[in-house]
Amino acid sequence: MKLKKPIGIFLCGGGAFGSWQSGVLKKLVENGVDADVVAGFSIGALNGAAYCFDKTAELKDIWSKVDNGKMFRLSPSYHHMPIEIYQHYDTDSIFSRLKFTFENRLSRMTLFSNTPLYEILYNWLGKSDLIFHKNVKFHIITHCVERKLPYIITYDGKTASNPVKFIHALVASCAIPLVFPPVKIVEGDEKLHLVDGGAIGIATINLSIFEGCKTIIMISNSADEDLHYQREGFMGYFEGKVRRMLALHVKKIYESRDFVKSSPEVHLLKPEKAPPMGIIDFESEKCLKTFEEGEDAALRFIKKFK
Repeated sequence: MKLKKPIGIFLCGGGAFGSWQSGVLKKLVENGVDADVVAGFSIGALNGAAYCFDKTAELKDIWSKVDNGKMFRLSPSYHHMPIEIYQHYDTDSIFSRLKFTFENRLSRMTLFSNTPLYEILYNWLGKSDLIFHKNVKFHIITHCVERKLPYIITYDGKTASNPVKFIHALVASCAIPLVFPPVKIVEGDEKLHLVDGGAIGIATINLSIFEGCKTIIMISNSADEDLHYQREGFMGYFEGKVRRMLALHVKKIYESRDFVKSSPEVHLLKPEKAPPMGIIDFESEKCLKTFEEGEDAALRFIKKFK
């Protein structure tokens, strides 16, 4: 493909919607896209790990076998942490302020254990320190609750190149508040809680981590309609909130391209319509169909640069 090098790939979050992103990534790799820098948060971090270990060819088989029963093990818990969710609506009224306070408190609770995710990742990638199969720098993006800032964990060619263990970093990036518990780390004298890098952060992530790249391929999982997604019921409210926050993050991240001094060409790939399932609905039939739609989208993109 006629893409200027060095090349960066940014992989956004999106839970089960990440099946679309996996399809895009698989086809890009098959057609010779060779990244120098990869960054991702949430499901994007898992897809990034697949790239680093040259496992993108396995992704279709993985999505064809996903199972909600294996992913989610009920284990309600409460976490003492100063979490503050993304404020994307007006809080001038007393009702809005109370609602925002309640949501912050609610976000300290989690419903499911992260043990199944640890087990899946250990079986897939292994427990020992490993060397990447690709010559690539990999940024796993999380959010630090105490600092209210993105917390980026970088691995330069191997999983042992950062004090934070690789699997812990992946799990932290997937720790959606209310769903999975935070990952706790110690940095100096500080005890920190790390959660999903795209679901709540007040400070948005930007593309400056790709400084020096001449091409950035940004693969989202959010469709335009997700910015205004509404659904009734408690889980519908949660679903809508996460979808809107992810879509808003994607929009702001893409807008940050103008601040990258190396003036890269930035290509944003995203679904034309929202996938036909919930964001934590890991149903194999729907995920596989969405994966194949991602493959088709990648082929249309590739055709422009052949």
